Amino acid sequence: MNVGYLLTRSARYYRDRIAFVIDGEPKTFGQVNSRVNQLANGLLSIGLKKGDRVGLLFHNSFECLESYFALYKSGLIWVRLNSRLTGEELRNIAGDSGMRALIHGPELSDMAEMISDGLLRVISAGSGPGDDYEKFLSRYPEREPDTEVYPEDLSDLWYTSGTTGLPKGIQITHRNILTCVQFLLSDVYDISRSDRFLTSGALSHAGSVRILPFITRGAACYLHSRFDPSRIFEEIQEAGITDLAVVPTMLIGLLDHPERERFDLSSLKRITYAGSPMPVERIKEALAAFGPVLDQSYGQAESIITITHLSRTEHASDNDPEGIRRLASVGREYPGVAVRIVDETGTELESGGVGEIVTRSDLVMKGYWNQPEKTKEALRNGWLHTGDIGYMDEEGYLYLVDRKNDKIITGGLNVFPREVEEIVAAHPAVAQVCVFGVPHDLWGEAVTAAVVVKEQMNLDEAELMRYCREKIAGYKRPKQVHFREDLPKNLYGKVLRKDLKIMYGHNRNNTGDTTI
Repeated sequence: MNVGYLLTRSARYYRDRIAFVIDGEPKTFGQVNSRVNQLANGLLSIGLKKGDRVGLLFHNSFECLESYFALYKSGLIWVRLNSRLTGEELRNIAGDSGMRALIHGPELSDMAEMISDGLLRVISAGSGPGDDYEKFLSRYPEREPDTEVYPEDLSDLWYTSGTTGLPKGIQITHRNILTCVQFLLSDVYDISRSDRFLTSGALSHAGSVRILPFITRGAACYLHSRFDPSRIFEEIQEAGITDLAVVPTMLIGLLDHPERERFDLSSLKRITYAGSPMPVERIKEALAAFGPVLDQSYGQAESIITITHLSRTEHASDNDPEGIRRLASVGREYPGVAVRIVDETGTELESGGVGEIVTRSDLVMKGYWNQPEKTKEALRNGWLHTGDIGYMDEEGYLYLVDRKNDKIITGGLNVFPREVEEIVAAHPAVAQVCVFGVPHDLWGEAVTAAVVVKEQMNLDEAELMRYCREKIAGYKRPKQVHFREDLPKNLYGKVLRKDLKIMYGHNRNNTGDTTI
């Protein structure tokens, strides 16, 4: 059993049903499966063998989709390449993974050129270096590839975004992904064949997993190559989209879009969001705008973005104080997942105790590629140490406090950015906020905020400072506020806190509010 079998099975039972619509072009399960098999057989015919690593460098496209299913079916390992990395970063990943081949999209041909030296084969879905993708497929049969691929075999090297240092190759197995699909089907998705799923999330990240439950049920997946709120609204209205997957920054972009109210979005029965915390005030606004359709997951790539889940029902606060408080949580663990909060010695803490979040399940990675010390640090006594700080309430709901590495130490006191972000985000004029520490000669670090103001609203630093003064202790308040048109984000929509620290970290004598 391997991940590619999910497509094989659906092509058998739903052969003539529409499987995917990408940028307006539809293909059936049978069409996609035949092309996947051609590519898989071709890759095995040119000297690649089970266990070899193959890089994919694409924006969302049929070629990207076909390529990763072909790798899964043939037992080749998908090296997930982020198209926003530099040529040097991609070369480092290619070297670290021992990548033997590359398949790339035409819009990324310049980057493909930088990493193609020494590879057995390069295949181009358009212009650029390598064999022509369509000609390559045409030479090989449509039958299923003759390779035994087992659940414990590696399926992916999922390189981290590098937001906390150099990227690490997360070793994912077919069992990890298949377990994730089962959990999503049991706890998140009630899918019928008439449902339609939409995402503009990158297939090189969680988008590749989120489509799998819909493939399994014979439902259609609509994929966009980039995030465009107007186009998403149009697709929902015209195609009758039932399920939308986003990250919080996308959800906020949809919520704040000036044209949202002119579209009929009533077909939506679920909007799943994951990837980073979302301020409670913005969740409440989204519930008011879209209805009781929000569904949140928390996780990280080391556990296939699947640790805990806050369901649509649990989002329904009905203005009950307990329900509103629960919106600040990331839910409770999925069935088959264990979660604990531990202190620095690894001792489990009682309810309410703040410590590191650790998890254990069949979702957890095998380890980091070529990094045994990092693996030992992350996987201890069977538990994945996430690096996230949080606590659990008496009902088992998990609350994120922050990343270990994001903690700000100012005047000897600890400040967790998320707590400050929740306060700032509650201001009615704030659309997005990121809080971080910058070097300060007196306090060591100064709490700093980057803020995006909602369209057609006004906000200045003095007003925001006055607001914070009423809401939060002096040492936690931002000492400077930088207003921006947008926040820097990686390919997957996660705000790049590290980049903001670099941008604004040069002024060590930060002259803003100095109250500690």
